[in-house]
Amino acid sequence: MNEGPYHHGDLRSALLDIAENELRSAPNSVPSIRSLAARLGVSATAPHAHFRTKSDLMTALAVRGFERLARELEDATRNGTDLTALAKAYMVFAQDNLGLYRLMFSTGTRPTDDEKLRLVSRKAYDMLRDAIAAAFPAEAEAKRKERTLAAWGVVHGLASLAAEQRISAEALEQVSPQKLAQIAAGLVTGLF
Repeated sequence: MNEGPYHHGDLRSALLDIAENELRSAPNSVPSIRSLAARLGVSATAPHAHFRTKSDLMTALAVRGFERLARELEDATRNGTDLTALAKAYMVFAQDNLGLYRLMFSTGTRPTDDEKLRLVSRKAYDMLRDAIAAAFPAEAEAKRKERTLAAWGVVHGLASLAAEQRISAEALEQVSPQKLAQIAAGLVTGLF
């Protein structure tokens, strides 16, 4: 617990900041609202003005994660919509933010239940869709949709496996985000 009283003007942001920090140090569990309140030195009921339930907290954290992922994907595509650059940014994000990344795709945070989460999670997918459209401009829309879904599955799958350290040197000699991004791009462009 903090030694002094809480003096920050934005309790909601402070709760999200500390929850995200806890996810970095313990990526296997989302902290309770009560424990966050104790860490900030506020009453156990104070956070409920911002998050009625733990699910509300998880959704807000997922929104934050998708906003950050979208910014990193945008940065990766400043010089064009390169699928390899997008895949690498996605994989680095997953690796550097394992707890948050897990939470973004957990069952407690469904985009269908929250409009803001739906919109920000869609933004990352739309960037991938745009990269596919740029790489295959003459391809039929239905084919590009299939390729986009396949690309997301491949990139997300490889990012998850790498972030969880499930890819061994026996399976792949070099497990760097750049190498995995090249594999993902190669698989997607060679599909169909």
